[in-house]
Amino acid sequence: MSIHLKGLKYGDLGEATIIVGDPGRVELISQDWRDKKKLVDSREFVVVSGLWKNHLVSICSTGIGSGSTEIAVTELIENGAKKIVRCGGCGAWVDGIAPGDLIINNGMARTTGMLGAYVSDNYPAVANPLLTFAIINKAEQAGFKTHIGIGLTSETYYFGQGRTPNISTALSVKKEYMDYWTDRNILNCEMETAVLFLLGSLYNIPVANCLVVHVSRKNERWANDEDYQRIHKAASEVVLSCLVE
Repeated sequence: MSIHLKGLKYGDLGEATIIVGDPGRVELISQDWRDKKKLVDSREFVVVSGLWKNHLVSICSTGIGSGSTEIAVTELIENGAKKIVRCGGCGAWVDGIAPGDLIINNGMARTTGMLGAYVSDNYPAVANPLLTFAIINKAEQAGFKTHIGIGLTSETYYFGQGRTPNISTALSVKKEYMDYWTDRNILNCEMETAVLFLLGSLYNIPVANCLVVHVSRKNERWANDEDYQRIHKAASEVVLSCLVE
């Protein structure tokens, strides 16, 4: 029984599952699927299954952050999800990566917090290498500018991503915070992927990500929203083709 993905039952999910943060992106990505069925619509969680090129596939929104992603991914896996890829957004932290580019992470560093309840801090958060390699190849064949490397999953949006919230406190975001990570070849930062990678390893199912760069943090240049959504839709087609092969 699913406590939060209310109504989801074992066997409802297709042979491949995409997860996204924004519930609105569920409709965007699944708009051309045939025989669609909404399985869940509860809080930030929306789950839809349907036929994509005659393959039964599924998509689930997780909301923002590691806590809700842990709930969604756990209940998806325990209800029969076979392969999961996160198709989300991220901020690029290094020069040469522009808004609209794709980042495919083979592993994630992570800030301390909720994930420590599952594993020690030195347990790696890594993607399935075969699935990752397939997505990289398909993305490049489709003409995407693609970057591969290690990212950072932060449990916060402001403080943990080098932004300074307007709070009077003894704590402050050090100017060198992002430099610390980029000096260690961290490409990007987001809030969910490490959860998926760790749970994929613990449950022994293939997982990966394919992220659209929403903002370049070096110059705070943001992608146009219309372009951003269009790229998400195209990137999801790349991911689905890898998941069902």
